[in-house]
Amino acid sequence: MNKFEITFLLIFVSPIFLSLAKDTKNSEKVFFEDKKSWDLSLYYGIYSETDLLPILLRQDTNYKKSYIYAVSLSKPLDYKWRFLNFEFESNLVKHDGIMKHWEWNNFYIAKINEVFALPLSFSLGEGLSIASQNPKLENKDVFFNPLTLEFQRDSIQSRNILNYVMVEMEVGKRDWDLPRMFLRIHHRSGVFGFYCPPDPACGSNFVSYGIRYPLDKLIP
Repeated sequence: MNKFEITFLLIFVSPIFLSLAKDTKNSEKVFFEDKKSWDLSLYYGIYSETDLLPILLRQDTNYKKSYIYAVSLSKPLDYKWRFLNFEFESNLVKHDGIMKHWEWNNFYIAKINEVFALPLSFSLGEGLSIASQNPKLENKDVFFNPLTLEFQRDSIQSRNILNYVMVEMEVGKRDWDLPRMFLRIHHRSGVFGFYCPPDPACGSNFVSYGIRYPLDKLIP
């Protein structure tokens, strides 16, 4: 079994093991919560040349004219560990600007809801990203620009299939009549050589902004 098959199994089969691991006393619970718990999200993002950690820790961004427009459906899971709630999300992304391809991401989310009873939540997502073609900005050749003194010492080779990570801050509560707003780092990653050569690492980051609303309020 190759590494891609293993990843698919982890992403799509793990709900079975989570549901089997539940206490038999809670057997009336299901893996997904009630049918009215789907959320619809729309978000827009701009490509950043900066790595993930400098964006998060120093707000250091180096934008390029490449954009994403994304629509996603997410649903809470009937599973909780301490203060962490869990969700599953699937989103479809259209790239515009320098890149023109499509992207499909499926991932699980660990979420801290309403920190200190405030309308503020933090999320971390982990899953799989599939691009319709090898993204242009994720690949780089060796070059030197004498005008900007920019130097790319090693080539970078990316892949259509990479790991997906998202880090998100959300403002609002689900029972509000107004949409919740969120800031998300949309990140594709080679995971230190698991998907592509590790040095230098492949991947991409988009600093994104969006809104989220429960489907049951949009479609009674």
